[in-house]
Amino acid sequence: MRHRGRALVDAACALAAGATCLSDIEAMTAQEEIFGPGGGASDTTMLRVLDELAGRLRPDGLPGRRLARAAAAARAKAWADIAARHGQLPAVKVAGRDLTRPAARPAAAPGEAAGREPDERSRPVLVVRLDATLIEAASDKAQAAGTYKQGYGFHPLTAWCTNVGDSLAVMLRPGNAGSFTASDHIAVIDAAFGQIPAPWRTDVLVTIDGAGASHAIIDHLTALNTAAAHGRRGRRVEYSIGWPVDERTLGGIGELREQDWDVALDADGEPDPEAGVAELTGILREGPAGDRLAGWPGDLRIHVRRTPRPPGEQAELGEDADWKYGAFATNTAAGQVQWLDARHRTQAHVEDRVKRLKACGDRNLPSIDYGRNAAWLQLAALATSLTAWLRRLALDGDLANAGTKTLRFRLLSAPARLITHARRKIPKIPPGWAWAEDLANAWDRIQALHPA
Repeated sequence: MRHRGRALVDAACALAAGATCLSDIEAMTAQEEIFGPGGGASDTTMLRVLDELAGRLRPDGLPGRRLARAAAAARAKAWADIAARHGQLPAVKVAGRDLTRPAARPAAAPGEAAGREPDERSRPVLVVRLDATLIEAASDKAQAAGTYKQGYGFHPLTAWCTNVGDSLAVMLRPGNAGSFTASDHIAVIDAAFGQIPAPWRTDVLVTIDGAGASHAIIDHLTALNTAAAHGRRGRRVEYSIGWPVDERTLGGIGELREQDWDVALDADGEPDPEAGVAELTGILREGPAGDRLAGWPGDLRIHVRRTPRPPGEQAELGEDADWKYGAFATNTAAGQVQWLDARHRTQAHVEDRVKRLKACGDRNLPSIDYGRNAAWLQLAALATSLTAWLRRLALDGDLANAGTKTLRFRLLSAPARLITHARRKIPKIPPGWAWAEDLANAWDRIQALHPA
């Protein structure tokens, strides 16, 4: 009888190493020198494990309270070790600069002058990114449906920590689920916040691509932003969310003068003369047409970006013949429009995170049953998080940002053996393996974290 906790961990590790189905997990976990005595979990055993895991999920497919707490505890330990190794959590790069904010100054000690010099330290802003993806189904599965890309399958919604690269939350949804369903986004946002360890929960930026701005999502994020009301005891929650280029937005763009447009910045912070950015908040709030943002939070700001339409591209009905426009909404009070635009576009690399999720088992769901598939998706998310923590805890250079396939070839599938000497596990790596030193260093760092 296999311990269910061990079965889950073994399955997640097998998915991280390249397993794509239940039989792969059985074959991979049968390696007793790596996974310990007891042999691999059979297909039927893993199905029972998935059933039990499914019983600990909520009806919407997100983890239940006990499961979420267990995952949060593991994440808190991993993040603390990452911060100990690097001095702090990695900062997200925006226009060539780290996205940080000055740390709150500690309270004055008794007898200490109140007018001290401000604390010059800075802390990275924690960036939470939401994005939806598609999973194709080759056969009928419970709740599979047609997708917006004319396929058939599922449309999960995911949340990621951009700083670390791990999965904070994933919700399995039918293929016809909306890309910007407010209730789903709010549920995933709350689940993601529940996974953020307390020390890093005080300064968060939530980003959502596309025209995802809705009253419900923005009102929910506004309610989470308690920094103004409670000062240092509050939580700063800012957002950068795609805004629809609808009749209202196009009307505001039409009132801009040419000199109102500023040159945009590229990913390295250099001017991009092909693109322009401008702020529409003043025009939409106080323009000739009156307040076109009535009912929205007072700190909402709207920014627009334009790029030249490629030669020969035909504009759709109602679109500008020369320019393509995009817009986003934010509640960040400070910052130039160029930098805020670069911050919003920086989060596009979430596609790399989704690719890593697919590489860790998200590409195919193993069962007809919805609960088992939702449980499998949670295991895939855990496997993705394990590889993200490995990169931050044990790897350097190119390997610290390597894709999943590269990581597997160079390290996880290296031609090495584990031997036992003096009750210690020691990897024997052929000296000709190009990444032998990287593997040895990673092994020593992980062993130092868990000597047992």
